[in-house]
Amino acid sequence: MALELAVILGCAIAVSFILGIVFALPRTHSKKTRRLGAGLLIAGGVLSAGGMAWLVWSVVDFFSNTNFSKGRVLRLRGRARVARRALGAGWADDAVPEVSGLTTWQRTVLGEAWMTSARMEHASVPAFAKLSLRLSAMGAPSALLEDCHLAALDEVRHARRCFALARAFSGVDWTAGPIPELEQEGVKPMATGSEEAWARLARGSLLDGCLAEGVASLVAAEGARRAADPVVRETLSVIAEDEARHAELGWEVLDFALERGAGSAEAGLRRALSELDARSTPSLPPIPGVDEDFLARHGLLSQAELGHWTRECIQRTRARALALLEPGLAPRADDGGGGAPLKSPATV
Repeated sequence: MALELAVILGCAIAVSFILGIVFALPRTHSKKTRRLGAGLLIAGGVLSAGGMAWLVWSVVDFFSNTNFSKGRVLRLRGRARVARRALGAGWADDAVPEVSGLTTWQRTVLGEAWMTSARMEHASVPAFAKLSLRLSAMGAPSALLEDCHLAALDEVRHARRCFALARAFSGVDWTAGPIPELEQEGVKPMATGSEEAWARLARGSLLDGCLAEGVASLVAAEGARRAADPVVRETLSVIAEDEARHAELGWEVLDFALERGAGSAEAGLRRALSELDARSTPSLPPIPGVDEDFLARHGLLSQAELGHWTRECIQRTRARALALLEPGLAPRADDGGGGAPLKSPATV
């Protein structure tokens, strides 16, 4: 539907400008006809501005609802949160991809894609901080806390690189704004010994750790394989490797929960297993004026491919989680580990 609307809008703009020129320019026409022509030219301008605003908003909405390189999600009061958009310095490294040969619209699309990814990577930093606090409250071993903080530092690097790519493609000095919901969250007492606390830890570890980080790794690895630009390819390769390690951290946290939380953690894990299929990537419309081949050359997978790798990771995650509940169902050592790929997804 979006593509059809774009075509209709383009035709309306063209007709308005053509008729406006035909009616407004010749001095042989009456004043009434020339006024009509001027009105058509103004209408064409208004349609052009409105159409561009609509196209940009379509792209923003598309990437805001896609699963592009998401990783661990920052959840506050049950809702995913990311930083506000802002202009300035502080959240970008010096990476510069090749932008010559790209149209303004193509750069807008790529800039928005990387801006969305940057905000998600940025939000993963406080997400790991929250996990570290909860693990500390629940008496986790030092290795888990160390890995949480190392993962947060990985996400800082990811966010800096993604903001740099967003700035380079869009030409806008984007940076991370505030996450005001973090202040609203406040410091709440943790009922760390309760059955619900262990169940929540197990559920969150499977869905936001093992699965979400696993999907991010698979998607980034496939994007790196297809990306033509060396900077983009290197960025996605690093993200793929780091997110695979973060997925393994999710499994380690889950092991800790099952060991200490026993039946309560097991109940949380079973609840998470029942929710796996609901995490499938939703079907979204195409972006007007940009085809899937163009996106793939810049490391962005189509919605169908995102869905494929999400389903693949769901299957791996389910098999490995069931093996924790039923040891006899343990997956083979070479099956990708339930979300942490041992080889490139292109060869899976």
